[in-house]
Amino acid sequence: MTRAEPGMTQRPPRAALVFLLYLVITLALTFPLVVHLGDAIPGDSFDGWQNYWNFWWLKQSLVDLPRNPYVTDMLYHPTGVSLYFHTLNPFNGVVTLPLQLAGNLFLAYNSAVLLAFAAGGLGAYLLTLATFARGAVFSVPRPRPFWPAFVAGLIFTFSPYHLAHLLGHMQLISLQWIPFYVLYVVRGLQRAPRGPLSRADLLKPGFFLLLVGLCDWYYVLYCLIFTALALPAAWLAQWRDPRRSARKFMTALRMLTVPLASGLLFALLASPLWLPMVREARVASFMVPQRSEAVRLSADLLGFLTPQGFHPLWGQAVRAWADRTFTSSFSEYTIFAGFVPLLLAGLGVLFDWRRARFWLLVMLTFGILALGPVLHIAGRADIMPGGSALPLPYAWLYDHVPFMSIARSVSRFDVMVMLALGLLASRGTAALVARRHWLGPLAAVLVLFEFWPAPYPLSPPDTPAWYNTLAQTPGHGAVLNLPMNWDRPGYLLYQTVHGRPLTVGYISRDDPRTLTTRAPVLQSLRALGPDILDVDLARVGPSVLNWLDVEWVVLDFYKMPGERERAPTVMMAEAIVAHEAPAYEDERLKVYQVTRPAQPAPFAVLGEGWGERVTSGDDVWRVLAPTATLQIVHGAAAAALQVTVSGPAGATLRIHGPDGGVVTQIALHAPWQTITAPLALAGDAVLTLQHDAPTGAVRVARLAVLPARRN
Repeated sequence: MTRAEPGMTQRPPRAALVFLLYLVITLALTFPLVVHLGDAIPGDSFDGWQNYWNFWWLKQSLVDLPRNPYVTDMLYHPTGVSLYFHTLNPFNGVVTLPLQLAGNLFLAYNSAVLLAFAAGGLGAYLLTLATFARGAVFSVPRPRPFWPAFVAGLIFTFSPYHLAHLLGHMQLISLQWIPFYVLYVVRGLQRAPRGPLSRADLLKPGFFLLLVGLCDWYYVLYCLIFTALALPAAWLAQWRDPRRSARKFMTALRMLTVPLASGLLFALLASPLWLPMVREARVASFMVPQRSEAVRLSADLLGFLTPQGFHPLWGQAVRAWADRTFTSSFSEYTIFAGFVPLLLAGLGVLFDWRRARFWLLVMLTFGILALGPVLHIAGRADIMPGGSALPLPYAWLYDHVPFMSIARSVSRFDVMVMLALGLLASRGTAALVARRHWLGPLAAVLVLFEFWPAPYPLSPPDTPAWYNTLAQTPGHGAVLNLPMNWDRPGYLLYQTVHGRPLTVGYISRDDPRTLTTRAPVLQSLRALGPDILDVDLARVGPSVLNWLDVEWVVLDFYKMPGERERAPTVMMAEAIVAHEAPAYEDERLKVYQVTRPAQPAPFAVLGEGWGERVTSGDDVWRVLAPTATLQIVHGAAAAALQVTVSGPAGATLRIHGPDGGVVTQIALHAPWQTITAPLALAGDAVLTLQHDAPTGAVRVARLAVLPARRN
């Protein structure tokens, strides 16, 4: 038996004790959250409320009103919206159900936060211990050290990346299952050369990959990419081992069964989620952001060396510079690796290059991917001669890997950079501890000091008291919160109090199939100006709100402090409810209760085939696809449809009635022409508009349903 190295012989503490250590550090680094666990959440009062709503909605859908949680009519009521591409992260909502049932949604949210940080540290700690085990494929065989593993956990779970997304991205906060997946993939690959793998060796990676998927789909992608790196590395290590030359082929097959079995288990268990997503992605494209978003939300090369903006000593100055320099938001550009972790990792590579090189490969691979389609340095992409950009490997993945273009925020690859960096730093820490035991705790203290974010910002609820009154008011009608020119997550917070459906909402990917930009009144409130559906707000507005099942219109003046938003929003809202007195009013809110109109007025709602709203000076139009649909509501009261349209000479526009017959036929020309098509409808109906002009050549500036004259 060889003599163990100094400081490396102690038995590591039990996992429960390590978990508690990380939990205590979490409470310290997120202070003052510890004294507000039941009345606030960490963050910047924005995306956090969306994720807070996720907890509430999962309880509603699973307990109070059992239904599919991935479809809701509580947002964008009455048609509702799909949540398959929304960051619902159901694991957190389900695991905290007991706390929600006890009546404290804040405590449930914050418990998920604490679990993510403490369990994330524990996972990285256990992974590091496994890589220090004798016979490990990817690391040095030494007695299992505490301090190197503990430091690796600190670097991973308290990374600036993790702390920055604590501002409100619960799905990204929940990174705790990634190191467990990596651990059991690595363990399975380590055990394959020794003989047949157990059922646990094959199934545990799939189980933890499922937990990863129940938190965030980005992280599933990252785990799969890690597996694509680990399997060839394990094969190569086995191929070079002369002791197993006769069993290389069988060993390689056993190694292959690890990702295959775990992938199959994940695919089966997660199929109720990913199959609807695939079906939806095949027929719609709203979940695919523009390529420019992937470029903008990529990591900047300097970001890895830019100290995090939360630090109490230098954070304010650093953040002021970074906000001016980088192209993305604070939570997305914060990818600081840490100078202490980089130094420790450098020592690890220096002292144990042969076995550290795999984790160096992982770190560099994910670091390069985080940089996105093109290289940014100090916010600039035009770094090549002639002002061109330097393309990077992610651009190829974006163009050639199915569904890769759905990913929006590329800098999030940094989570795997920090995991690999922690493992590399553990080797440097081990080299230091082998010489002086006290260097282990010193390394831990220095890492924590460099990453220190306290005091961490908190988001106390700003729910107006009137919503508590609404919760006690009989009725089930929807709430139209104004302003609505962009989606505000605060309205979701208020819904957790009053429990009424919302006419608009806030989800991860804007879905154009909602009525927000397709229905009159909502169109104008969204754009703060006219759209192509032309209606008299005073005459038609109440009918539109009644059709939308709106019972309450709430003007929130705190959310529109500037006149650019306030003036048009108030003007349009008061035009609609001109004959109503406010049901409630204070310095912040003005609330109207909507009454049903005695004679519903007809109006049109855009269906499929309409482009986005385009403006040029005072002109507004939408491009008409070769085939588009138009819904006529209260069609029995409609006399005609008036259309202002422009198109190339020689092309024809036909309007078909609900029975397929041609209502009217228009010979198009430029500039604009206005035509009137008579309607004879028995009730609600869908018209079809078809033209034979090239795609994009026909524009519609105005659609108006003319009411029938009353006798």
